[in-house]
Amino acid sequence: MNKKKLICRISNGFGNQMFMYAASYSFSKQLNYKLFLDTFSGINQDIKKSLKKGFKHYKPQYELSIFNLTANILPKDLTFDSFFGYFKRKILIFLDKFTFKKRFIIESKDTIKKTYYDNSYLNTNFNSNIYVEGHFESEKYFLNYRSDLLKEFSFNKNIKCIDNYLDSIINSNSISFAMRRDRFTETLHDDRNVVKIKKTFDFEKAQYDYIINSISYFKKRVVNPKFFLFSDNFNELEKMFSHIADLTFVKDYLSNKVLEDFFLMSKCKHFAVAPTSFHWWAAWLNNGADKICLRPSNEFLNPSNNSDFWPESWIKID
Repeated sequence: MNKKKLICRISNGFGNQMFMYAASYSFSKQLNYKLFLDTFSGINQDIKKSLKKGFKHYKPQYELSIFNLTANILPKDLTFDSFFGYFKRKILIFLDKFTFKKRFIIESKDTIKKTYYDNSYLNTNFNSNIYVEGHFESEKYFLNYRSDLLKEFSFNKNIKCIDNYLDSIINSNSISFAMRRDRFTETLHDDRNVVKIKKTFDFEKAQYDYIINSISYFKKRVVNPKFFLFSDNFNELEKMFSHIADLTFVKDYLSNKVLEDFFLMSKCKHFAVAPTSFHWWAAWLNNGADKICLRPSNEFLNPSNNSDFWPESWIKID
């Protein structure tokens, strides 16, 4: 007898997709449904939105093929990835409000479009197939399945990266930092122009203060710490942090910066987790028994709309 399907609509970037998968994995286990991934309709909607806004250099794609996932990919003809499928989905979501057996689990939002952990999603009757939409960016959705997810998110191939970085990280009290510089930067239709929204300076200043305070914290608690800084843009960063000893800028890579950065981050001993779901997952997947995870107390540095984004065990730093 075929199991009922729980279908996760994959969209957005690397870390977002990991949250979507982890929450859907948990839902499928609790409901005893078979997990499938719709890697078409959400991604293609992202592509259309980014092109409409003029973000020509942002190319959303399915990112999780590097992991040993046990979920199946839903065939494209069974997704909503078509002109008629788009409207069919809208109609079914509307009708779901009035039906006894629900077809959708859609992440809740409050009146200011903030999300939060909600443990009531599964307290209802469901149709034979369930479609899951949302980011679900809180470990509370899937913490009970951590041991499973460590296997699900293990790499399915050897990751090649620069040996000097890897050796230094493995053979030291390595501490991972990351500085995100793209959050308030957007590319216009005209490729010659890059507009920095006014929040850029404040965002970078808040990150800088957080990193400096985190370094002070670790120096008091870790013997001979070595610091490793990752970033999507190293312009001016070496000058900015030139006064910090034992700081390595992880800016070189062999072929795939995103993948190599994620791998190297996850191998560090401790973390000052940056305002990005990408770095969040690198820290969360690290299984070190003595791992220390810091996170910013400044809500300006919360990259998620979810008020439960940061694990309760992670230490707040100004």
